[in-house]
Amino acid sequence: MIKNYFKIALRNIQRNKLYSLINIAGLTIGLTACLLVATVVLDDLSYDHQWQKADRIYRIISIDKSSKNAIQQFPQSFTGLGPSFKRNFPEVEEYCRMHIAKHRFKMGGNKDGVEMHIISAEPSVWKVLNFDVTGGNPRAFTKGYINMVITEKIKKQYFSNADPVGKVITDLPEFGKPVSYLITGVIKDIPANSTLRSDILTINEMRPDDDILHPEGYGTFSEQYLLLKHGASAKALEAKTNKWFAGYVTNKEMHYSFTFQPIRDIYLRSTDLSGNSEIRGDIKNVYIFSGVAIFLLLIACINFVNLTTARALKRVREAGIRKVLGADRRELIAQFLFESLLFFCISFAAGMFFYVVFLRSVEAYLGHPLTITLQANILLFSITCGAMLIVSVLTGIYPALLVSAQNPVSTLKGKINEYIGSNFLRKTLVVTQFAISVAVLTVTIIVQKQLHFINNKDLGYDKNNLLHFTNISWDGKGDAFKHEVLTIPGIENASIATWYPESGGGGYMTLSADDPAQKGNKLKVWYINGDFDFVRTMKFRLVKGRLLDPKFSRDAINADSLMMQGGNKLDSARNGQSMLISAFTAKMFSVKSLGESVKGATGIPVGIVNNFNNESLKEDMKPVFISASKNMRYGCMLMRIQPGSEKTVLAKLYKVWQHFFPDKVFEYAWSDQELSRQYAAEQKLQQLFTTFSFMILTLAALGLFGLTTFIAEIRVKEIGIRKVLGASVSAISITLSKDFIKLVLIAILVASPVAWYFANRWLENYAYKITLNWWLFALSGLGAITIAIMTISYQTIKAATANPVKSLRSE
Repeated sequence: MIKNYFKIALRNIQRNKLYSLINIAGLTIGLTACLLVATVVLDDLSYDHQWQKADRIYRIISIDKSSKNAIQQFPQSFTGLGPSFKRNFPEVEEYCRMHIAKHRFKMGGNKDGVEMHIISAEPSVWKVLNFDVTGGNPRAFTKGYINMVITEKIKKQYFSNADPVGKVITDLPEFGKPVSYLITGVIKDIPANSTLRSDILTINEMRPDDDILHPEGYGTFSEQYLLLKHGASAKALEAKTNKWFAGYVTNKEMHYSFTFQPIRDIYLRSTDLSGNSEIRGDIKNVYIFSGVAIFLLLIACINFVNLTTARALKRVREAGIRKVLGADRRELIAQFLFESLLFFCISFAAGMFFYVVFLRSVEAYLGHPLTITLQANILLFSITCGAMLIVSVLTGIYPALLVSAQNPVSTLKGKINEYIGSNFLRKTLVVTQFAISVAVLTVTIIVQKQLHFINNKDLGYDKNNLLHFTNISWDGKGDAFKHEVLTIPGIENASIATWYPESGGGGYMTLSADDPAQKGNKLKVWYINGDFDFVRTMKFRLVKGRLLDPKFSRDAINADSLMMQGGNKLDSARNGQSMLISAFTAKMFSVKSLGESVKGATGIPVGIVNNFNNESLKEDMKPVFISASKNMRYGCMLMRIQPGSEKTVLAKLYKVWQHFFPDKVFEYAWSDQELSRQYAAEQKLQQLFTTFSFMILTLAALGLFGLTTFIAEIRVKEIGIRKVLGASVSAISITLSKDFIKLVLIAILVASPVAWYFANRWLENYAYKITLNWWLFALSGLGAITIAIMTISYQTIKAATANPVKSLRSE
């Protein structure tokens, strides 16, 4: 019986090559995309599930409620919080202060060393996380060194011919002197699906002062993880610790509270946190990609149902003959379901081939390997095959029931049940297809427009031809180095500062000040520190007052020198120091006259510069004060380069760098490129939506092409009669096309409000955004109509130009 079903199904595929090709191509595209996206989604959802105690590990999140209008959440907390929680709350089994960082080590014979991701932790990390040790005894902390535990990947790469345990490695720090690390062990590679993904684990004991939680509300911050005891409730502990902390602190102006984030939620649910790790995803993207993958498969299935039900008009006679010859309805249903299964099996095999082909490209696009894949996980592959079987049955059951339900006497007489000839279902499915296509295309256009807007918005300074070194220790040679840099032809200006455009925020300090416009509210105020050339290098415009000048004694202080004399000396100098403010700052603090102190802020404004965005365009503009310092020990260097001289400048700059800092790495960046990388997630989103919209429109067009071909076939005699009666080719083409165009117009009306809703929700992430004008929706609608016309025009013109004698010969 199965063999017979297979033969009949194969004959039907061979007999109807065009429809079979359209069905297989559509299902292959849908299944391939669905499998690839599902792999990415499953990988995202699997992050940090590999830790044995993952269900009991939580990260402490700090919540700063100082400002009613801008509540801040960040993953760092007072370093003394973990020890205090363990002492005071029996629910806490252990704590560990650790974070992911980039660090450069002298390895592999490279003079500039090798930059790697590291986990920087304290010895209690072994009690919280489980690492598979393959060499040495790293759990026993060796005093006198920062302990280093390397992965097998690093061992193979740099210590393939020797035992690395016991070797001492030095780093290449941006600040201070090189530090020695003792390799105490080797562990298996940390899986890629972890927010703690790194090549090296460094372990060091914290300072005694780091264990103290100061009731006055000051102290250092660090990422901290808690391991709760079995059965302990994180929510209940959260309430208890917040109540305890509120009574513990004596500084009543501090409005801090804490929440506990499960380690399994860190990767996908940390987008609202400031100062978060670069290894992060977004649960919204999981929803978006899952939805698009489902839509792709849905459209492919709609194509299959549409074409199969349309073909049913030609197969009811076949079904009638089979019934007359003794076949019952169950056998007919089984036959049609087997055909559906065969289509899906062929498409699934092709989809798996393309899945394997494109998987490496997807991994390269994501920037990390995928841990969970179909070919590496037999259980997942089996579940996928089962899901494919279910989808094939669900997709094929309706056409099978429809054809098998016909009365054999009526079908052999040429009388077909009205319902099977009904266009309502096919029209509904076509509208659904194009509604999804138009919605995705509209969102794609909006994402592209927003990305173009943020990349081209005037930031208040010239980001082009701006080169910089990131923050380093100048070792007392900063001014001399800057003087030498300015002698290089092609460098127009240079400045040492604590801020560069893509660093975000302020630089060396942020304070909370009372909001004059709203009592009880706090404003976050950024402070940028630089030398006297900072404003000119950035090309800020002076709006009012004067710029900072070395001839005025209060215009600059030696912050490093004053810091050594005590914090009070530095604070006193800063309170009386001349500063520049932005026009926005002047407006927020109602600054009417210069040379007077601003209530709640440090410094005396002597000049106002134009507004500029010192943070990402996702953030609202905030007040900014700009100060000047002498002999800065730490900071970045900004350099304004003449266009066209980049190569020669970099070559000469490298020589000067080697002369002054032979032991430091020569690392530079162009601000315009780095600012563009701030929106790398948006760029990837745009690329993905472009790809998805192309695939969805291709599938919709394939289905429409097949349906148009079939309609032209069943209306061939009508077309012949129209031609005999004098109808023109254009009139016949319009007659055949107008019904489809109406369906596309309905799809546009359905899709537009849906696309507006989701696009508007996405744009809420940005403080600066485009306006959703009507023409954005009209553009996507016009695109859909154009594709529909191009798809159906070939078949309609072909049908309209056919010789009517051939189609009417039997009449």
